[in-house]
Parts: sequence; structure tokens; C-alpha cells
Amino acid sequence: DQLLNGGVNLDRHYVHKFCSPTRCAIQSGRAPIHVNVINADPSVHNPTDPVGGFAGIPRNMTGMAEVMKRGGYATHFAGKWDAGMATPDHTPEGRGYDTTLSYFHHANDYYTFETGKCNGSSMTDLWNLFDVRPAGPAIYFKNGPNCTVNNQKPMDGQTCVYEDSLFEDRVTRIISNHTANEKPLFVFWATHIVHGPLQVPDAELAKFDFIDDKARQTYHAMVTWIDGAIGRVVDVLHAKDMYDNTLIVFSADNGGPIAGKFVCCGQTLFVYNTPDMRYRVRKRHHNYFFEFTGNILDFTIFAGGANNYPLKGGKFSNWEGGIRVNAFVSGGFVPEAVRGTVNTQLVAGWDWYATLAALAGEDPTDHRAAAAGLPPIDSHNLWPMLSGQTATSPRKQLEIGSNLGGDEANRTSGATRVGGLIVPPYKIILGWGQSRNSAPYLVDMAGWTGPQNPNTSTAVDWQQLVQQCGRTPATGCLYNVWDDPGEHTNLAASQPALFTRMLEQALRISVYSPTRGSSTDGLACRVAADNHDFWGPFLP
Repeated sequence: DQLLNGGVNLDRHYVHKFCSPTRCAIQSGRAPIHVNVINADPSVHNPTDPVGGFAGIPRNMTGMAEVMKRGGYATHFAGKWDAGMATPDHTPEGRGYDTTLSYFHHANDYYTFETGKCNGSSMTDLWNLFDVRPAGPAIYFKNGPNCTVNNQKPMDGQTCVYEDSLFEDRVTRIISNHTANEKPLFVFWATHIVHGPLQVPDAELAKFDFIDDKARQTYHAMVTWIDGAIGRVVDVLHAKDMYDNTLIVFSADNGGPIAGKFVCCGQTLFVYNTPDMRYRVRKRHHNYFFEFTGNILDFTIFAGGANNYPLKGGKFSNWEGGIRVNAFVSGGFVPEAVRGTVNTQLVAGWDWYATLAALAGEDPTDHRAAAAGLPPIDSHNLWPMLSGQTATSPRKQLEIGSNLGGDEANRTSGATRVGGLIVPPYKIILGWGQSRNSAPYLVDMAGWTGPQNPNTSTAVDWQQLVQQCGRTPATGCLYNVWDDPGEHTNLAASQPALFTRMLEQALRISVYSPTRGSSTDGLACRVAADNHDFWGPFLP
């Protein structure tokens, strides 16, 4: 709140509906439809496409940090990468970061740092480049084998450090070691919090023992923990007399997850509370239900716990609750005249690419991508607006991304599709979800939470709350999201001419849709097994 009150609240800041596409968009300066719209596993590859046949950012796109390095900045990355892993070019150092402490996958365990298995063995995902060269597995940071979320203080004294503590320490070290006669700093701190699995230090969780819902309790604790970490880093900036010349950009990468997802027994399960405090479970890709009455600690809580009220939907959906996120700019570099203001102009997460390039005095044009036949950047320089020099955003529309299949259960593959378009004040949504009961073009999570969510008074299966967003005024989805931010009043039928015009405009937008490939050859696993069971690049 202190940073927000001393900065500019970006009330209309949009991103993709889930994590990897947003991160690829920010690092590359492109709308997700022009870089990546799926959460492909970083181990996939397509040997027939040496440019785009990988998860994450295509090989020949220039990264944000590369632009900042041209501008004379020292560049550092800490946290969740999720923008590619297949080759050294896909890693943070390959995209221009001088140092990194990061993980490649969509998520890993906060204490073991593990995610995924190869031939039955758990693989660790933590990558380091700092005072050693070349980059490689962060073996030094690996916790003891008895360290887990349920055993945070092993009796034998083994190391047991929370992953986001490692990232905070790295950022703190970079700032603390900086001297005035060095290059200026560009630090990209991508916290793991508040992504699943929902895990947090016991002391933080205990502060919220008055909350009955386990997911909500943990979510609150995680947000409070990272709020403290951000405050501590800001204190370091003040102590180093750097705050007055620092620009802080804060943004979420998607809306809050409201659909519970637990992992147990080798299966991914969607879970929601029932009024009698039991947990109703739906197996992925199946439509049947069964009741579970065991100890909830048998599960790893992987998602859920958020609340996007009064917005509709949440993470994995293109409703406002999925793509309109908390964001602000702050720091002493923000002009005093605009501090404490709310900006309601249209902003995209990928606009930071051109904005920071302009502040560094660099042309953001991506000539290397153009030579490879890849889409150009979609980024706009926001600084004249943010600094108060102009009143309006240079962004006049925002292309919403989606993929064929279109819903939470089908986010790891599927051709690129335009999922909608925002031309203020209107927003059209195009469904791409699988047909149910002969109804095509579905969008799930078509509902609203209450002021307190989740709770134990109502049973909600968000994957079953669907709305058709078709291609005719009778079946379409059109909203004035400036006057109706909760998307309650569908205007498609009452304003058919406007709907048709925006539909035609959306369908004319070109997309980038490479075949990312698969991991069936096991190459990433074989390389990881030879690399101390750590994930990392597996192709030259």
C-alpha cells in the first residue's frame, strides 16, 4: 500500500489469462498471440522448426534484458522464468541477463524445488548464474533431503530455506553490492508467490489460523509474506540512497485462481468445498464426481484461494477476473505530480518492453526477429502518459489471447487463437472451449465470487460454469467493461452492429502459431539425469 500510494495505480492493466504467455509477452514485448499462448512443458521441442519449435519465446526474438544491456544497464533476474528452457538461448542468460537464480517450469516445490519426474526420479528445477560461470544447476542452494513444507525445521539441522527467501536474498545482494560508479541496474524479480503449490513458512501461516478454508488461509499468508519481502528490498534501496532514482514496476501475471486444484496420489484433482465441509473432487478430463472425507493434508494444494470480486471469473479465463490484474508504478523516479493517482487508461503487460527501452534510450525494434520472419513487437511507450506529460494511452486496443481448446484443462497445447478484443470501452470475448451439449465456443468460470471467497457455505465447480461466446449477436459476448467492469450486461444481442464490427476486427488479427513439439523422445530427462537430476537446457 505504501508503494501504491506513492505511485500510479494502473487500474486497466491487462495480461494473459495464465502465467507462461504473460511472461513470454513481457520479456519479448509482444501480445501473447504473437509469441506464445499456451503453458507447454519446457521439455518439448519440434526438430523440424529450429525457431519456434520449443516452449516459450521463439529462439530469434530479442529479450527485454538484451535491450537494456544495449542501453548500458547491468541486468539481473531472480525467480520464476517460465519462458523457455530448451537451449541456452531460451534461458535468462540467453535473453540478456547477466545473472540469474531461477526455475524454468510453471511451478516447483517451495522447499524441495522439485517438479516432474524422469524414470521415477524427482527432478529439481533451480538454475544459477552469479559468481560462477557458466550457468548451471543451483546445487549449492539445494535444501537437505528431509526439508519439506511439512518439515520446515528438520531435527538433524539440515538446510531448509523457503524458495522465495532465496530470490529475495539474491535481489538484496545485487542491490547491496551496487556502487554509484557502476552501470545502472535493471532487476527483474519474478516472485514464485503467489503461484501454486500453496506453501508458506509455518510462522506466516499461523498468523491466519482464524481462517477455516485451508486454501484461503495459505493464500493470505503467502501474500503477506511477499509483501514483507518487497518492503525489505525497498528498505535496502533507501539504505543505499538508490530509491529516489528508482522506478518500480509491479504487476501480476494473471488473475487470481479461484478454481481449487489439489494433487494427490499421482493425479491432478479439481476440488471445491461443499457445505458439509467435505471436499468434492473431479478428476481431470473426466466428468464424474466422488466424495473424499480424508485429511485435507493428504493433498498438495496447488491452486485456488484467490478472490477477484467484483470481477467475473479468474485465472484461466478471459473474463476480467482472469486478465485485468493489479499493477502500479512507484519509486522516487515517478514524478511527484502523479504520485497517489489512479490511471484508467488501457495498458498491456507487454508495453513495459518499449517503455523501459525508451527510458534506457534504446530503439525497441526487433531486427533479429524480423530477419527470421517472426512478428514484430506490439509494445507501446507508456512513459509520457505515466509521467503526466500526456493524458491518454498510446494503446488504442488490446488483443486477447487464447488457444484451440480454450479452457483450463486444455491450456498446454492447441493452436493460437484470438480470444477477444478490447477497444475501450468495449470488450468482445471469443470462446474456444470444447463443445458441451452441442454448444460450441464456450468460456468457463462464467460467474462471480462473493466478497469473501473461498468459503465453506457454497459448493462451486468453476469448470462447469460456462457461457457461450459465439460468433453471432444471439450467441456472442460483448460488454462495456468501463461502465460494467463485472461483465453482467451482455450487449451482443442489443447492439448487433457493434458486435459484428468488433467480431470482424478481431478475426482479422494475425497470429503466430508454431508447432511446439513434444517430449516423447525423453531428451530433456536424459540430460537432466546426467546433470545431477536438475532441469536445464537439453539442446545446443
